[in-house]
Amino acid sequence: MRTNYKDYPSSIKVKEAIKKFEKTNWPKFQEGDDINEFVKNINNIILNELNIFPNILLQLEPKLFGFGIFRVRPIDSFTNIDLFAEHSYPPLNFVKLGRCNFPKFPIFYSSNNPLTALAEVLRENDFKNQKFCISSWEIIPSDNKFIFESFLQTKLNPKNPFIFLAKSLVERINEPFKGQLGKDKEKALLTFLKYIDSQFVEDNNYSFSASLAHRRFYGKHNFCTDILMYPSIQTEMQGVNLAISPNFVDNHMRIKRFYIVEVNHYDKITGQFNISILKYGEILKNIVFWKTLDPLDENYKKAFEEDFQDSIDKNHKYKFEKI
Repeated sequence: MRTNYKDYPSSIKVKEAIKKFEKTNWPKFQEGDDINEFVKNINNIILNELNIFPNILLQLEPKLFGFGIFRVRPIDSFTNIDLFAEHSYPPLNFVKLGRCNFPKFPIFYSSNNPLTALAEVLRENDFKNQKFCISSWEIIPSDNKFIFESFLQTKLNPKNPFIFLAKSLVERINEPFKGQLGKDKEKALLTFLKYIDSQFVEDNNYSFSASLAHRRFYGKHNFCTDILMYPSIQTEMQGVNLAISPNFVDNHMRIKRFYIVEVNHYDKITGQFNISILKYGEILKNIVFWKTLDPLDENYKKAFEEDFQDSIDKNHKYKFEKI
């Protein structure tokens, strides 16, 4: 974040700008458009009104990132399920416009827990007679800090465990300015962030949201975002998704393990899942060993309780069935 508080507009100025934004016919991305020019055009619409486009960024060490990272793919979408690259972001030629990316600009889409990741893949599709692979990832421990950004200043579900993060940003908004921002400009900044974050989440066309993400992932400076967190629409805003820079994935992340699952029941409104875990994939010396679940496998139990900790209660009992 830039820390020159004098650059920031007043709350009246921000409210007036938002009224104009709400009436603006924002550009819609078309295949073949120059991406840099497209992003620049959207950026300039905001700058022309406010002269500034603030971002709230955090520098984190891997040990301070206490969230899970999970991806899901249908089993029938794999060519070689034992190849780690197939569980990562897609090849350039397969990348279409998404919430956080433009065509041929891949992003590693993931979620903070396996069931949110599963919900993102299910969407409106029929999950009967399908199997899915959940991959569990981690950031490689190091002393290198990375840039974290969130788009959580919107209407989160009361069950969302990251409400604390959204509230923390509000409470600490003046810290980078050493308290010199002033109440009015503090209010102005929060008003702007709430507008931007809501537009990011509500953009069904993805042109606007992809522009916001692209300017952060591909900026020409050394404070580009590495991990971007935003609410999961597919879980009615109860969970969060993580969009991660491919370069960060390649240099600082690795897969821990896999699960092959079937979905028996899913209620989108309540977020309740009933799944069967068919196999557990353990990685030993870069080789995936697929195991049928064993009631005596303490490694599996420990991994399961770590990965699914947000979805099981303390009285959870294991139920193993022969298949």
